[in-house]
Amino acid sequence: MAASILKRIVQVLEILSSIVLAAMMFLTFVDVIGRYVLKAPVFGAAEMISTLLAFTIFLGLGIANAKDRHIVVELLDHRIRAISPRIYDFVIQGFSICAMCLIVYVLFEQAREAAHVNSVTVVLEWPLAWIIGTVATLAALSVVSQILGLFIGRSGDDDPHLEDT
Repeated sequence: MAASILKRIVQVLEILSSIVLAAMMFLTFVDVIGRYVLKAPVFGAAEMISTLLAFTIFLGLGIANAKDRHIVVELLDHRIRAISPRIYDFVIQGFSICAMCLIVYVLFEQAREAAHVNSVTVVLEWPLAWIIGTVATLAALSVVSQILGLFIGRSGDDDPHLEDT
């Protein structure tokens, strides 16, 4: 049950991140052509691109958390992991989950504050509460996927921190 939920979450995150990244690339392309060829850049393109970038980052974070495919510095990692791999995973993932929960909390508080004072973006005047709230929701989904991934476990990877060859 949990495995199918996690698989579905990852599929949705992958599709959404692909769409958002494609939109960001298309907008950048159109803005560059408009700016340098037509001398008419897209109004608010930088603001739209930075918003899409935040969405892309937090969509990708959910995928990385679900698959446990983070960038890792492995100085003492292999020695500690050799002692007790399952405890090691729970300690490391537990710390990561706590850190992500703090990020989610701060983002939701920021979204609440932005809604309270009716903050908007500078150029396009988009409501910041919606943007920050979306990022907070994606971060919360990342925590859910990380927790599900921790309890489901890995599917027989010998060393999940080495790149695929």
